[in-house]
Amino acid sequence: MIISTTRTIAELPYLGVFLADSPDAVAGWGRKPSGRRAVWLSKVLRRRLALLEDGFIRSVERHSAPLSLIVDDIGVYYDATKASRMERSIGRGITGDQSARARAIAALWRDHGISKYNHARDYGGALPDRYVLVVDQTFGDLSVASGLARAESFSAMLSAALDENPHTAVVVKIHPDVYTKAKRGYFFAGQLCHPRVVVVGTDCHSVALIRGASAVYCVTSLMGFEALLWEKTVRCFGMPFYAGWGVTVDELRPPERRQGARLEDIVYAALVDVARYVDPATGTPLTTEAAIDHVSRGRAALLESRSPLLTS
Repeated sequence: MIISTTRTIAELPYLGVFLADSPDAVAGWGRKPSGRRAVWLSKVLRRRLALLEDGFIRSVERHSAPLSLIVDDIGVYYDATKASRMERSIGRGITGDQSARARAIAALWRDHGISKYNHARDYGGALPDRYVLVVDQTFGDLSVASGLARAESFSAMLSAALDENPHTAVVVKIHPDVYTKAKRGYFFAGQLCHPRVVVVGTDCHSVALIRGASAVYCVTSLMGFEALLWEKTVRCFGMPFYAGWGVTVDELRPPERRQGARLEDIVYAALVDVARYVDPATGTPLTTEAAIDHVSRGRAALLESRSPLLTS
């Protein structure tokens, strides 16, 4: 039996597929109230714990049913203040075959040009010939404080991007929710008036922006992980799950739990080991590779169905 602590989780008809290896668990959502209740209930009822978050290959449409979930019985992947299944998986390392699979999955990710969400078109506006990418986030995002960062981290990141790249444009990607959901970001208009700063504020697919960047600056955004999949230099001003292992250029000192890992270890943990995939139409389990193919075909069909094209 699965004891769900929120209606949203309970309404996922295929949650049992995601939790196939935990048939008797208390489920909640990350560090939100449902997750905190799940932690308490798991102790009181002596049941296994399953803290859930959207997976990193989530869906084609932003608000459609998730194709994947991160399932963690220890903590939450974005919370650097405590251990998590993600962190332990990365630190444990992988075998040669698993390493080869991780590299192949990263190549598939690039070849199919996917992201966490895949509904938006590529950015159609003009981009500088050479630029570094700076990634904003929504104000109050739980991953910021849990990733040992704060509002000032974003100002420091932008200043570093400008100072460390004195002859290069700085493209600032505003989070789409700032425009589509009227949320706040961490940057103020006055900070973005520098002559070398180019602001991208549309709800566009992240792939083209990452692919064209010479480096990517982030605080705790998942775009930093996606940039690693694109083999970009990633500068971190917080401590997301992929930082502190020696594959990113970190502003902060990592937790002592993180003693070094390879990119393949991070890719395998994030996209294979702690992730669960399911076909949202049939409820059948999917491999990571099949999920990438599913999203790629779905994105192509979605974009083809839209006319006229909106490119910026």
